[in-house]
Amino acid sequence: MVGKKQSSGRSRPRRADAASGRRRRPKRGAGGSEEATPARIQSWVDDPASPWGLMERPAPVLDARPLAFSISGEAIPVGVYDPGTAGFRHWTAADSLRRTADLWAPLLGRHRVKRWQPAETLPVTLDAGSDLNAYYDRTQLVFFHSGRGKAAVYSGESPDIVCHETGHACLDALRPDLWDAPFIEIAAFHESFGDITAMLAALALPQVRESVLPALVANKASPLSRIAEQLGGAMRRFHPAAVESDCLRNASNRWKYVAPESLPASAPATELSAEPHAFSRVFTGAFHDLLSRMLRDTGPSPSADDLVAVAAAAARLVIDAVAAAPVQPDFFAQVGARLIDVDAAVFAGRYGAVITDVLVGRRILTAATAPGDRSDAATGKRAAAAGGPRQTLEINAAPYGLSTGGILVDVPRAFGAGAAAGRRGVAATDPTAAMERSADRFIGVLFENQRIELPARIRAKGIAASAPAAGGRATHVLSRTDGHLRLSRLRFDGVGW
Repeated sequence: MVGKKQSSGRSRPRRADAASGRRRRPKRGAGGSEEATPARIQSWVDDPASPWGLMERPAPVLDARPLAFSISGEAIPVGVYDPGTAGFRHWTAADSLRRTADLWAPLLGRHRVKRWQPAETLPVTLDAGSDLNAYYDRTQLVFFHSGRGKAAVYSGESPDIVCHETGHACLDALRPDLWDAPFIEIAAFHESFGDITAMLAALALPQVRESVLPALVANKASPLSRIAEQLGGAMRRFHPAAVESDCLRNASNRWKYVAPESLPASAPATELSAEPHAFSRVFTGAFHDLLSRMLRDTGPSPSADDLVAVAAAAARLVIDAVAAAPVQPDFFAQVGARLIDVDAAVFAGRYGAVITDVLVGRRILTAATAPGDRSDAATGKRAAAAGGPRQTLEINAAPYGLSTGGILVDVPRAFGAGAAAGRRGVAATDPTAAMERSADRFIGVLFENQRIELPARIRAKGIAASAPAAGGRATHVLSRTDGHLRLSRLRFDGVGW
């Protein structure tokens, strides 16, 4: 692997050429005086196990606004640190954080979003202990390590993982109403948005664009499509069937949409399941297809400059589409329909045929599905459902082994304007009943995957009896409310096994 020199030395910066190890001489001005050399750091390009290796970058400004960060712990001076040191881990994470914020901040600003959901500055913990995971919990980004010494894997050292988790925070800033939405497709879209973020943040680097161009034109797998190779490899040692054969998740895939309510709660990575990380691969695969098709449509020999324009257009399409998509069980289709709307409003329909072909090919939309109301896409307004009327549904808790009342979830009161445009051509005769069925299955998937934390001193049997303890791998919690249990989200994590 190119450039992957590991070191167990002290975390001390070196002002040396990353390739040759030679000390750099400072530049001299016209009068012979030394000029200040811009501060530099060293980072992985997209993952410690990617063949793209190391790169040097200008030192990022973590507290730049909008979307500022603060990394907890002792301040580490700017410098070029060796891999395997705390200084390297700090600055490779800092570069990924800033690159992700800089990717989305201008587009979020169009929707009047200029801060994180919890605050103007998002705290980051780079090593919270031993675990093969990372998460965003609406108060901070948290990363972990697994193993010891040179074999240790730090999730915060992978740009893929850092960009993915920061993507959760960006989407939460734009659409906070998605946080507690009790639908499989919304949880899966959040995970897909994280992987899309990792790919777009990588494409911000010139060396990535040059390297990936042939594979992307051919719509083939590449280091760009392979998300979190190192963490995927570490997980295969403990759960061989839980992840892809060469990474955590691969955006270059052929998964097609089926209603997630009809799928098992979990399955090997070679199959599709309703677990949100697994199901996210459907939309992420469609996005990879879309990048490839948009690139090919620029001309017979697309260039790296063409890829710059295509990546920027794809980012605009996604952010405006998700901003306008109403909260519904078929969220993939809702976003898909708005992609067509945004293209018509922003790009005069330039990519409409490609978007339709990709989404119909993935079965996210049907050929009969018409574009939705274009007013939201054209004006840049966020979906009315984000602040619209809500209703509380009560899901029967008895099938899950709980005898205390029902499980309460909040959903939109009715389908929003244009919402039917995303329903794959099928009219909903009873929207509330459809949402209740979807919420019920979502709760079932969470229980089957041991992702719901129960309140203290509650009687549980059956599937609920195996619920994780507080502080475990739960993504949701049930809390007592007037004799009932209310479902709330704790976090989005990055793994899902």
